[in-house]
Amino acid sequence: MPDTEFAISAGAGADRRDAWRAALSDAFGPFEVHHGRPGNFSGHVRYARRASLQFNDLHYQGQKLERTAGNVSRLDQEFYTFGLPLAGPLAVQQQGREFQVEPGCVYLMNQSLPYQATAQGASGYRSLSVSFPRSALSQRDSRIGAFYKLRVDDGSPRGALLAGYMDHLFKGMNAWSDGEVAELGERLIDLIVLFLVQPGQGHASESDSSVTVAHRQRVLAYIRQHLADPALSPQHVAQGCGVSVAYLHRILRAGGLSAESFIFEQRLDKCRELLLSPRHRHRSIAELAYQIGFSHPSHFSRLFKRRFGMTPRDLRAGSRAAASGAESLD
Repeated sequence: MPDTEFAISAGAGADRRDAWRAALSDAFGPFEVHHGRPGNFSGHVRYARRASLQFNDLHYQGQKLERTAGNVSRLDQEFYTFGLPLAGPLAVQQQGREFQVEPGCVYLMNQSLPYQATAQGASGYRSLSVSFPRSALSQRDSRIGAFYKLRVDDGSPRGALLAGYMDHLFKGMNAWSDGEVAELGERLIDLIVLFLVQPGQGHASESDSSVTVAHRQRVLAYIRQHLADPALSPQHVAQGCGVSVAYLHRILRAGGLSAESFIFEQRLDKCRELLLSPRHRHRSIAELAYQIGFSHPSHFSRLFKRRFGMTPRDLRAGSRAAASGAESLD
């Protein structure tokens, strides 16, 4: 498969660390790299982009990786990584929470929020992982948390299935066609949502039926097409899609998100997209907020910071700084 590979040797100096940071940024978006124990710094990353997915083999030690709020502002889109650790542990801090991933588990993590990750253990941290846009998850479940973890070494059939699927997916990567990769990736995301995002759901339910899935897709499309309408409400959505308000809440309730909150989340995601777009750089933040249906800029700013960990102004400032830096290198 076409791929990109980069390795940095142990005991790397400042220039080599900068090269490693650049390699990580090419693969996963902007990062800061902090040195750990002297003489113990090394890393290797190999990744391939196929369909809407990115397949990664990452191994590093003697360092702490940090994604700052400024780094987040330079990301093109919000994305998640589903990982199968092969060596570790890796200690992670995100949104005031601390957790650890290590061999014997699989995990799902939002890569578009500020966090710190420190490689621990004698051989550092290594994982096989797949990265994909957040939208691939939100199309299946309207409420996606920042982090999920599932044991695969405790006899759980769910964990064993996910780990085995990942193993076979990577081992056969050179043989899969692009069409097969796209389909296999869709099935992997289905399994991730079923076993991690919706834990304990081991049988078909109303939310799994083809009829309900079709209704959900129509609801999502309707909401996104009418975001600019400040009067958009669950009642308007239900009427526009030909379903009852009660049924609308049922098909959007996964993870506990109400229809109102889902509408706000879609508006915030769209506003973030507009704020990062060079085409809209000349427009004020308030103007963009009004365009997406927010009536009060201060309310929009509070919701935005709660959702993304920074204000709209900070996001735009970071995006402009990144663009100016890129222009200065041309």
